[in-house]
Amino acid sequence: MYFRKSIYLSIGLTFVALLVSGCGAKGEKFQSFKNPDNGKSLIYVYRPSSFVGSGVFYDIHTSTNNNQDNVIGTLRNGGYIETEIEPGEVEVWGKTESKSSVTIDAKANNMYCVKGTVGIGLLVGRPHLSIVNNETCALEIQSTQKSY
Repeated sequence: MYFRKSIYLSIGLTFVALLVSGCGAKGEKFQSFKNPDNGKSLIYVYRPSSFVGSGVFYDIHTSTNNNQDNVIGTLRNGGYIETEIEPGEVEVWGKTESKSSVTIDAKANNMYCVKGTVGIGLLVGRPHLSIVNNETCALEIQSTQKSY
């Protein structure tokens, strides 16, 4: 009886491990911050690797005052996205069953970092975005890979 339960448990754990490992970012490892093109702003959105919500991923959007909405990429567990934008006010947001957003007043030739995490939701994990300072970002983004 005990042997049968341990086989089922091993099979179940293997299945979960395979499922979770297939949901992370698969691009190249983060190397270093880039400088924005002259007159532009650069935004990094990253998500440190975590077991909580590891199978949940969501699109990251940027929206400007002129109602221009762009999907800049899909934020996966352990991933990052970088995008160059025109200076001005921009909303960075993601949505699953609920929406999370931050607003950045982007200045020319500056870089900004947004950290994404996943919290517990009713049916699926809920995104949570927050602006972080560049020093914190530099430490946490090192372990991420490019999300596509």
